[in-house]
Amino acid sequence: MRRLHPRSPYEKLGGYVHLPRLIDKAKLHRKGLLDGYNYKTVGFDKHLLSFLKIEGDAFEEAVHRLENDDAILNWVETSCVKHSSDEIEHWNQAMISRHPDTAAKKARFSHFLKQSGGGGRKDIRTYFDLIEFDEGRLK
Repeated sequence: MRRLHPRSPYEKLGGYVHLPRLIDKAKLHRKGLLDGYNYKTVGFDKHLLSFLKIEGDAFEEAVHRLENDDAILNWVETSCVKHSSDEIEHWNQAMISRHPDTAAKKARFSHFLKQSGGGGRKDIRTYFDLIEFDEGRLK
């Protein structure tokens, strides 16, 4: 059975990395396809919702109610805290460059990379790249 994957965390909408992926996860969650995973309270999903100052349930409801990315982006832009393009770019770079920064995180990262078939890969150093590799977009 083929696994369903949300869009790449690198993909942007309205200037924000990860927003298209968050939209996909909200849609998958509503369909019961995230296997009990609460995307709204962990990882990059939580970070983006916090940066936007949008409550996770409100975001999911808007995604469910609205028809497409443009309508969702319009809702986000009218519902979230306004950020300058410099603030957005700074946030994007912080997310893109996130990497394991403690011994425990490095061990978990290496373990997950190995489980994903990338044991020994030295080119995969960030969480975004690990996601890309695990979901088959990075060879």
